[in-house]
Amino acid sequence: MAIAVKESESESLSGLEYGGRYQSESRIDVGTIFGTMIGVGLIVWAIIRGGNPETFLNLNAVLIVFGGTIATSFIAYPSGKILSLIRVIINAYRPDNQGPAAYIEQIMQLATKYRTGGIKRLKNEEENVENRFLRAGIGMIVDGYNSREIHEILDREMNSMIERHQRSQKILQFMAVQAPIFGMGGTLIGLVQMLMHIENPDTIGPSLATALITTFYGIMLANLIITPVVAKLSHRTESETLLCRIIRVGILGIHDRTNPQKIRRNMNALLSPEQQR
Repeated sequence: MAIAVKESESESLSGLEYGGRYQSESRIDVGTIFGTMIGVGLIVWAIIRGGNPETFLNLNAVLIVFGGTIATSFIAYPSGKILSLIRVIINAYRPDNQGPAAYIEQIMQLATKYRTGGIKRLKNEEENVENRFLRAGIGMIVDGYNSREIHEILDREMNSMIERHQRSQKILQFMAVQAPIFGMGGTLIGLVQMLMHIENPDTIGPSLATALITTFYGIMLANLIITPVVAKLSHRTESETLLCRIIRVGILGIHDRTNPQKIRRNMNALLSPEQQR
């Protein structure tokens, strides 16, 4: 039985590491998509209402802001971790299906079967458990680990998962800081180019507008895309950590052959009243 989750696989799935049949990776989170579309739509609408929307389409600004942000990220972090962010960002747009209710019911069923059918019955049920964290705990019970060992191993695995998720989030936070900085840098480049032709007053206004567009791109990239994604992934990590804590309580209850109703109460103690089952 493999207890540890491979880091190369799990790190690229930040926020969705211990999913099972109660998760659907093919679905899209409507709220996240709605928020993104509304944010972009309102800004585009405001630009169009102001006239001359083509002024905001500037390839040089895109190269400076996006190119600079990505380049510094590759300098600061290993290339593999930067490339894995694509899947991390995609996961931010998937629904958060870490609801504990279904897992509580599954743990209750496993506890009942273990009390009535013993270790052999639990071993047969292990293959039907799709959540990797829960399956690892069941496997340790089957393999004869004591409760202290199970608690320590699950605790280390949960802390390792949190650290992996936070590493991906730190890279995105770094990018959110860099984007506005490169926006300002692009503005300075544009101002220098404008001052080189200051003898022609007719070019000052358009040149200054073009120079400021890079700052606009940097602010939008950081605050409309990257920072909300980081917040979403951080929330997913908190949700998944809570789920792992609930499962750990259930695993220890199963190991000790605790009454299933007592296991339920212990797991519900970690939840808010509206989430309890």
